[in-house]
Amino acid sequence: MEKGNSLIKSWVPGKLAVPLLVFAMFPHLMLLSMFNLNSTFTASFLDMEVEDLQFMFSMAYAMIVCGLFVHSRLFGAMNVRLYLLVTTMLNIVILAAMTFTRNPELMIGLRIIQGPLSLFEGCIMIPVLINAIKTPNAKFIAYAVLYSFMLTGDKYSLSIVKFAIENYSHNAIIYTIIGFHLLALLIYLLLLNPKRVFPKKQLYQLSLGGVFLLAISLMSGAFFLVYGKKYNWFEFENIILSLVSFFVFAALFLFYQITNKRPLFHFDVFKSERVVLGVILFFCFYVLRSSMSNIYQVMSSVWKWPWEYILQVQYFNVVGSLVGITISYFLFTRNVPFKTIFILAFSILSACMLWFSYLFYPETGTFDIGIALFTEGVGQGILITPLVFSMIGSVHPSISGSASQAGTATRFWTSTFGFALMQNLIWHLTTKHEFLLTQNLDVTHPIFQQAWSEVFGKSSAKFLLYNDAMHISVLQLKAQLAQQALLVANMEIFRGLFIFGILIVLIIIIYRPIKSLLLSSKVK
Repeated sequence: MEKGNSLIKSWVPGKLAVPLLVFAMFPHLMLLSMFNLNSTFTASFLDMEVEDLQFMFSMAYAMIVCGLFVHSRLFGAMNVRLYLLVTTMLNIVILAAMTFTRNPELMIGLRIIQGPLSLFEGCIMIPVLINAIKTPNAKFIAYAVLYSFMLTGDKYSLSIVKFAIENYSHNAIIYTIIGFHLLALLIYLLLLNPKRVFPKKQLYQLSLGGVFLLAISLMSGAFFLVYGKKYNWFEFENIILSLVSFFVFAALFLFYQITNKRPLFHFDVFKSERVVLGVILFFCFYVLRSSMSNIYQVMSSVWKWPWEYILQVQYFNVVGSLVGITISYFLFTRNVPFKTIFILAFSILSACMLWFSYLFYPETGTFDIGIALFTEGVGQGILITPLVFSMIGSVHPSISGSASQAGTATRFWTSTFGFALMQNLIWHLTTKHEFLLTQNLDVTHPIFQQAWSEVFGKSSAKFLLYNDAMHISVLQLKAQLAQQALLVANMEIFRGLFIFGILIVLIIIIYRPIKSLLLSSKVK
């Protein structure tokens, strides 16, 4: 930005501008968090198929990834205030349109359009916030604010959903988000000057063909991962077609990139070792984080906690995430090496995986699970902002956008892959353990006889006929076996994730020494 061109109006005090701009980010991040809700938990009270909800989230996130490729061109065509006003008003229009329809196909279409619009609305706020903070660590603070919302925003959004469902209608959710957008519009008008951050660019050569190819590839891959288990993978024709479509359009996109004079994505970023390692660590982090849906599933299906109560328990994780982000800021400002931060964060996350594995019992106290959720939040809060900084700080500023795109695409694929992984692991291991538990039932065993007597006694006490009591008792026993199998399956999954996390920590520790040893041996 040119000198003397302040984005913030001169009469606005700096101490007032920063909190107002942070508040103005909230409606954008509410939209983003709506694409990142825990699908297993959310579907339970929205009365939707888990796969349908996850696919809707994945499609919107895919469009966010695609939107990154046109954001810089759109941003360069307009000044900051005009860009924010236009994108925010377009989001209001899309949100208003959602209140007038219940058609699933039209709703999905609106959500797809809303994906990049929500990105456009929020991406520009980072440089605006950095400009307003005016401290040596302004960039880290701005990104920390962004990622604190991204880690915790789904809980805030679910709280709004809960309030709307209990007191009003589904449209109340949308009206609330529109209300926040109107307040953001007012903030933009009052605070911002019509200035630019980057030189003006003409709005042409958007390379929409490449964006289209990428969008089809991402959506096809998401369909394959999300619906694969539901339709028995390659036994269903559409699953095969989606996989073929993914590879075909991905190949076409790569060909487009190679032959186009103005590629959408600069593959030179992968020449940076820190970008490659960052992508790998992002993948590992989101695999560990995807296991959180299993915990909320157990809360609902085994511990029988009301979904309102489950939502309240999730705020342990919110507080932990905010504490972790604060810790990451102090570590960063004291020049603690990224390697040390990553080791600390993954050590905490790994320990939490083991900790959770010891909590899967028929009855677990709120405090026990809450402290574990808090600690997991601390780990992810410590990790995410330094990991982003490690990636974007390792490449030339001219291609740093491609590093951000690589991170966003990794989050898309890993969140979708994590959903598919957990769904398949839960199904496979629960089926296996339920079968083993059933096989081990012995009517002559005292433990089985005691359990059967308790279940049958309760059914008989309800003045049911003998056959009815027998039938209900069998169903109840089967339900108990299914719950026990789910608990044992989760124990196995989380202990596996603990080993996975420990391997990550060990690899981070030994990577540099091994690399140095190999390089020195080559020199000799």
